[in-house]
Amino acid sequence: MAFRPASYDNFEPLNQPAKDYTKETPLPNLLKSSETSSRNSAAPVAKFTVVFAPTGTLEVNP
Repeated sequence: MAFRPASYDNFEPLNQPAKDYTKETPLPNLLKSSETSSRNSAAPVAKFTVVFAPTGTLEVNP
């Protein structure tokens, strides 16, 4: 199995604290630029929820 780096095209804060603290997470810096994004690619796509807890815990739910 080969590892391929992941990227994402969009994120959406789901509540007010998520909106308030978005800039304290790495998410805004990880967005793919429109120059490198290809909506017509056959790459796999997944939707998931990421929780950054104040304690530093990261939780990813499918």
